[in-house]
Amino acid sequence: MDLSINLAGDLGRWVMRAACAEFGRWRSRGVGLDAILPGTARPLGEVLLEPTRIYVRAVLPVRARVHAMAHVTGGGITGNLPRVLPEGCRALIRRGAWTVPPVFAALQDAGGVAEAEMFRTFNMGVGYVLVVPSAQEREVTAALTAAGETVHAIGEIVPGERGVELV
Repeated sequence: MDLSINLAGDLGRWVMRAACAEFGRWRSRGVGLDAILPGTARPLGEVLLEPTRIYVRAVLPVRARVHAMAHVTGGGITGNLPRVLPEGCRALIRRGAWTVPPVFAALQDAGGVAEAEMFRTFNMGVGYVLVVPSAQEREVTAALTAAGETVHAIGEIVPGERGVELV
């Protein structure tokens, strides 16, 4: 399961350079940081400066029922989640299990970035991942939702080579 956020704060250098170069072309066409980002009704500059969410208050009450946690920052889901998995465990992450915030599509389009690179660089709207036994999922989800978080079951842990597979 994940705690979802709209985070573009931990942007990878390569992707950000490409996106900024394209943004320079946007500006030359009259598009600036005050332009409304499609799908958000918010200015691009406001979306890009949204701060990192801190999850400690929501997660502390459920930590005893959690096997592992990963704060998804620079390195994206594919770089952060494997760090908390033991050898012989692989995470299967379902791409359609959550809605990717519009800022990521805009950055991908602006920089001409491949989807795999986007998942390696950005959190794609998944800010924090909890690995929870299926028997505890409902209880943990209820507690996190009561704490004001948006929760999605985004995948499962299966036997295999340590890593993440996007399915």
